[in-house]
Amino acid sequence: MRHETPTALRIQKARTSLILDHPFFGSLLFRLKGRECRSVQTMATDGVSLFYNPDFVETLNAATLAGTLAHEVMHPALHHHVRRSGRDPKLWNQACDYAINPLLVDAGLSLPDGVLIDYRFRGMSAEQIYNLLESESETEQDSSHEGGDDEPGGEESKDEASGGGDSNEPSAPVTEGGIGQVLDAPQPDAPPPDEETSTIEEQAREWDVAVNQATTVARQAGKVPAGLHRTLEGAAEASVDWREMLRRLWSDTIPADYSWMRPNRRHVWAGVYLPGVIREGVGEVVIAVDCSGSVNARQLRLFEAEVRSILEGQRPERVHVLYFDSEVQKVETYEAGQPVHLNPVGGGGTEFGPCFDWLDEHGILPQTLVFLTDLYGSFPPSAPTYPVLWASTGSQKAPFGAVIPMQAA
Repeated sequence: MRHETPTALRIQKARTSLILDHPFFGSLLFRLKGRECRSVQTMATDGVSLFYNPDFVETLNAATLAGTLAHEVMHPALHHHVRRSGRDPKLWNQACDYAINPLLVDAGLSLPDGVLIDYRFRGMSAEQIYNLLESESETEQDSSHEGGDDEPGGEESKDEASGGGDSNEPSAPVTEGGIGQVLDAPQPDAPPPDEETSTIEEQAREWDVAVNQATTVARQAGKVPAGLHRTLEGAAEASVDWREMLRRLWSDTIPADYSWMRPNRRHVWAGVYLPGVIREGVGEVVIAVDCSGSVNARQLRLFEAEVRSILEGQRPERVHVLYFDSEVQKVETYEAGQPVHLNPVGGGGTEFGPCFDWLDEHGILPQTLVFLTDLYGSFPPSAPTYPVLWASTGSQKAPFGAVIPMQAA
């Protein structure tokens, strides 16, 4: 029979306490297997294991230990371990902490001193918070460069100065101001020792089921955490594949016809012959980029890459790029086959009307008009006759056209 260490027994007791007092968090915790790991400064999770440093655990009283465990389990509950997508690990950890901690405090849980809490982020997804933190960091860096206060480089970052330990343990120092880390989900071809693991998609689905079950348990006990619904809703919105939505809606703006000369291959194998779709040539396409400062560099480059990929498949006759704020500041025109590069200018308030006016003045009836904007601005009184798509980095609605949510990009 395996002998439990005093630290492991304390964690087990804290889990039991959470089941009784905070059943939502307590029931979720039983999905994580506790693993002592001294290379982690505090705690960490990859959605499969709960790694903890016993020295850190011993600094916490019973109430704060319970709160810290609830903090850790909310990372996989909100899919933070599968949603980093190449973002900076340190900034991603901070954004995830900001997304979680207000919910825990509102639920009456105790957290260690120095945790990251900023109520302006309440209800936002980790992706939205990350974008704001990144934008603020870029602004601070620009101010620093302008003031000539560049700091000397060469200092090793805290994320790189990892602790020692078993090679099978994660090398995960605590983020500044945080109480632990969310690690990326383990890949199927590299499972933890003595454990099997499923695909990333399966892990995410399993946590969805666990969250639904935990919500039911908490509801039956009359102890659903305040703000839980909005937090889960924000995470679900962040999981929307904006790329797929942009491609689908954009594709829907291209005229199509059907022909028996080119049958639909999808059904031929079953002996069913249906007419195939024939796309007519794409005319002129217009892309309007909001230059009021509402689009950060990451979102701009992701949007640019996706647009270029779509255009390569469509090969329109011409692409007009309009850079605007309260007026159209600059226009770039690309002929068929030329790669589109987005280089915003301007920086005033936002009015969408001048973009439509510019097209009218130049006699352009586009196949599609696509905006990249946060949708904060004044709209024209009526919709145009051509399709309009809004790739939106904000949460506002549009009076016409289709909105593609990019706030989590």
